[in-house]
Amino acid sequence: MSSRWYRKEGILPVALGLAALGAASYFLLFAPELRTIGSLRAEIAAKDAEVEEAMKLRTEVARSSVGEGARWEERIRTWERRVPSTPNTEALLAEIGEMAVRHNLKAFGLTVAPAAVSAQGGDPTAAGAGAPAQAKEGAVESRFRLTFRSTYRDLAEFLDEIPRGRRLLTIRAVSVKEKADAMVAEIELSAWHRRGR
Repeated sequence: MSSRWYRKEGILPVALGLAALGAASYFLLFAPELRTIGSLRAEIAAKDAEVEEAMKLRTEVARSSVGEGARWEERIRTWERRVPSTPNTEALLAEIGEMAVRHNLKAFGLTVAPAAVSAQGGDPTAAGAGAPAQAKEGAVESRFRLTFRSTYRDLAEFLDEIPRGRRLLTIRAVSVKEKADAMVAEIELSAWHRRGR
């Protein structure tokens, strides 16, 4: 009898209708949204994996910049400091003068050396005395002649310090004449700077 009461009153069909409406709304409205949410979660997981990989690469790059990259950068900075982009003759002469004072060189004289004979066999005076000679790989050479009196020890210390100077200096020629109380030395140096582009 109780089952007739539900049918008569219409509660069972209403309850079944509501259940069917809930199931239909789930499949029609919520399921696509849930699929979208699932795909967005998968996309977020993929992006998180990419970010994690990028962070690993960043760590490796930072580690390598401390290692090999930093060494190359330091070498480039050293090259740019030792071979400046301009002749900067004042700073160069000041540095050579400091070395001369530090090593007690007497009767110190510095002049511009005549330009070297070119590889084609040209006349060194044709370019004019002290004209910078062009060199390989974009560097320009300027030659200077130093004359001074000193003891053997001071001369040796001065010659040892030249390659360790702030600027790239190369010794082209050394001439030493012994006197009774000291030696008279003549040194030809080359200073380098980068050619303007």
